[in-house]
Amino acid sequence: MEAMQQKLSVVSTAVPMPVEVYQMIWKLSIHELCNVFLEGFGSARKCTHEGRAWMQLDFQQFVVQVDKFIALKPLPGKEVVENFIKAYYLTEADLEQWLRENYMSYTSKQLNSIINCTTSQFSKMIQRNRLSGIVDDL
Repeated sequence: MEAMQQKLSVVSTAVPMPVEVYQMIWKLSIHELCNVFLEGFGSARKCTHEGRAWMQLDFQQFVVQVDKFIALKPLPGKEVVENFIKAYYLTEADLEQWLRENYMSYTSKQLNSIINCTTSQFSKMIQRNRLSGIVDDL
């Protein structure tokens, strides 16, 4: 992000850049970086409690670093990533409701990752298949 900040500074000295353009570049970049976090978290095949904590910590460190460079409120994509991480902590009943409410915000791969990681806690293949069937039906 520091390199991007420097490059934007170089460009803005050569070509005057309106504040709106500068902010839009950052918004789009941050949104894409949030998507990278989602793809990474959604690729997990197994996830321990410690792993979930690391997800939260990594993302919060990213948010802190972004805030150093630009004050964007709300941060584009932040809520979607945080919601995704919180889904790893849900019970089976809550996860089913969460899937029905949030399926439009995530890919099937990401949703199935949550199912696979959380149902290993429940350790019942039937529950995993039922939840995966919900994703397929959505």
